[in-house]
Amino acid sequence: MDLAHLGLPGRNVSWKTRRDNMKDVCHACHGTQWVDNFYEQYDALIEQYHDKFARPGEELMRAAQPLLKPAKFSNKLDFIWFELWHHEGRRARHGAAMMGPDYTHWHGMYEVARNFYTHMIPEIEHLIDAGKRSQDPADQKAAGVLEAKLHEVLNSPNHRWYLNKMDPVEVERRGKAAEEFRKRYH
Repeated sequence: MDLAHLGLPGRNVSWKTRRDNMKDVCHACHGTQWVDNFYEQYDALIEQYHDKFARPGEELMRAAQPLLKPAKFSNKLDFIWFELWHHEGRRARHGAAMMGPDYTHWHGMYEVARNFYTHMIPEIEHLIDAGKRSQDPADQKAAGVLEAKLHEVLNSPNHRWYLNKMDPVEVERRGKAAEEFRKRYH
């Protein structure tokens, strides 16, 4: 993030330098392995959020634009995306940064996933349906583009399960893990 426009004293400090400075703070109480492990987990969660929800969500939002009213936040989808990105996504990212598992999972990634699949995808499908039924050829074309993007997103490895297209090897692996869990904690 470029903060130079704010005129703050640290405006020219790179993110890498900021991270190294934060690691120095961590090292005051923790060993190198602990600090490295924390950042590995933190970075993995951030990348998972971006790969699974942020990038595909942004692509869907761009593809949906021709079917939306032009004023920002005059569409249901605008609010859904803002909640996913800003509220739930921010809580997940901040929760991970602060080592708060409840905020990372229950108030973060769980809510991102739940709302992506139960609010955003159905609203995208509604826009596609309305666009296809429109008498306006531009809306019909935009609906086809959005439908193709939705198909691409949902058929990607991160979302195939939603279409019941999960790799059989993965289904078997998860089934075995669930059975082991039940045996251990029954």
